[in-house]
Amino acid sequence: MPTLPPSPAQPHHARQTAESFGTDAQRYDQARPGYPEALVARTIAGSPGLDVLDVGCGTGIAARQFQAAGCTVLGVEPDARMADVARAAGLPVEVTTFEAWAPAGRSTR
Repeated sequence: MPTLPPSPAQPHHARQTAESFGTDAQRYDQARPGYPEALVARTIAGSPGLDVLDVGCGTGIAARQFQAAGCTVLGVEPDARMADVARAAGLPVEVTTFEAWAPAGRSTR
């Protein structure tokens, strides 16, 4: 099967917009709706296990839902303000972009 050659990592083209939600992370967390429980359940049912990596976890809205459903969740979030809200809700979050994130030996077995 043909594949494309690897390309150098490209920076997020709208980083400023993507990180603008953190200017009022608490308000974002209160205003942003969660995901349908059926979606969470279906995602878990189709997953190989209960470990979840939430990339761009923001304030942890989805992560909290997966955690409540019995998953072990790790968030990766580039905006420290958003990560602080997620941590206050009891979620482990590493502040970094996904492109720079180091899995530190963790894998999806």
